[in-house]
Amino acid sequence: MKIIKTFFTVALYLIICSKITGQNLSKPITGGTNQDTKNSNFLVYLHTDCSYYLPGESILFKTYTIDDPNNRPASINDTLHVALLDQDGLEVASGKFPLNNSMITGDLELPDFLTEGNYILIGSAHSANKIFPEKMFSRIIEIRESLESDLITDLSLPDTLYESGSLLTAQIRFSGKGNKPVPVSFTYQLTGTSGEILGGKSKANSDGMATLKLQLPAFDDKEILKLLVTPSHKGTKTITGIVIPTRFNLTIGKKHNEETIPLNEFKHFNIQLKTIKLQNDKVWLDISVTDDKGNPVMANLSVSASNIIPHQLFYEKNIANYTYLKNNQPEINSNADVRKYYAQVLLQFTQYPGKQFIVQEKNNSKKLYRKWESDNQKKQYGYSSDRNIFDILMSIKPYHLENGKITFGIGTMNSLTNLDGALIIVDGVKMGSDASILSTIPVQDIAKINASTNVMDIQRYSAMNNVGIIEITTKKTNDLAKKEEGADKTKSNSLFWGPNVMTDSSGKASISFLNNNQSDEVLITVEGIAPGGLSGSSTYRYTGK
Repeated sequence: MKIIKTFFTVALYLIICSKITGQNLSKPITGGTNQDTKNSNFLVYLHTDCSYYLPGESILFKTYTIDDPNNRPASINDTLHVALLDQDGLEVASGKFPLNNSMITGDLELPDFLTEGNYILIGSAHSANKIFPEKMFSRIIEIRESLESDLITDLSLPDTLYESGSLLTAQIRFSGKGNKPVPVSFTYQLTGTSGEILGGKSKANSDGMATLKLQLPAFDDKEILKLLVTPSHKGTKTITGIVIPTRFNLTIGKKHNEETIPLNEFKHFNIQLKTIKLQNDKVWLDISVTDDKGNPVMANLSVSASNIIPHQLFYEKNIANYTYLKNNQPEINSNADVRKYYAQVLLQFTQYPGKQFIVQEKNNSKKLYRKWESDNQKKQYGYSSDRNIFDILMSIKPYHLENGKITFGIGTMNSLTNLDGALIIVDGVKMGSDASILSTIPVQDIAKINASTNVMDIQRYSAMNNVGIIEITTKKTNDLAKKEEGADKTKSNSLFWGPNVMTDSSGKASISFLNNNQSDEVLITVEGIAPGGLSGSSTYRYTGK
């Protein structure tokens, strides 16, 4: 595996930065018609809260906007476009977020019917007319069906390179919960560029082990051979694959190594992490940030802690090396096909020779379209920002405005037995009867307005009123209630997410979070940036159980 590891790092920048040939780059997901390229010098980096996700969860992220080539935090007035693509280039989730600060937080909700596999998260500022691939953020996101699989497939090849006619020897182990061996039956396929070459059936022994020996056919240098294994166990649909390593597909990225710049040529800060567990359920994390001379640094950090699962893909790009790429990569025009470009990047990265991967089922595009329609309808309810709230109220129920108070029809003002105007209620909270309260509520944030003089409606809030009520429900309240309702059920793999952790003048910060027993290992990731242009990243792992 030494050869594979050597070339793995070399190939990363080829995959992300090289121009993929034979494709029609015609329209990017983040593009627009704005010809102003004033923001093309800004880099956008996203730190996500988890190392992997389940369908139906939300990707929480923090955005760092960096002025390139100064590597300083940059505030721009723009729109961040974020999209998640599958291996076919299908956009399965997307969102728009206002960029009015150098560091913002956001979340991207995932459909609850996504298939298991690897996806790529991309993002950039909307107004950039022409953009280099390195200036679009990209990060591999892994989605699993469950926290703990009933069956895990380990597929490995000897540390060797294969040629035409070579004998391929593959070792396979099947295990279940608690790493217990599972003696399952399985099918296998050897595929090439044109399809299946050979296939068959086999069965693992009582230790869950099996060995495959296959004679490879004659193939040329550009042929991509894959071994696919499909176990038969409790209706599982997970297919595990591995690309057969050859001299050609392992050395393809060697010539591009000189296009990267060593991190020590740039200013960056160091992050030291230390954990102290208390009573087996709580973890204290001590963070210390210093520059290259050991001086303390005040920095704005984002911190995540989440479970690690078997065969999890770790994407090595972080804020430190992301900001130091050379600006000499191919340009993608505003009419480029970014989906296709990044789908191929995703496949090349995840299906690296000698490294096993999950064969992803196709996502249901009809379901995604119906979800998009449903979400779009939800966004459209309410009122546009150019409407006047008093005009909206008048169209719902005609009123009179007198002395800053609202009355409907026959209401009697200034009675000893009523309030001197319609009672205004916002999200269930009684705000009084001063009509100026309505002017403080952004119209675009309103989901619904109800005006009533019905006695039963009035008495739900006050027995001292016969004028009427004005009930206002905001979109934020509805959306927040929905998220909070599902938060405990979906975010079980995330132990902690702190998007705004500040170190003090001594460069130190401490946080705590509850540990769990969902995983043997926990991954902590800390990213950050300082006002002077320093950036830094660090990871830490500890045993969870």
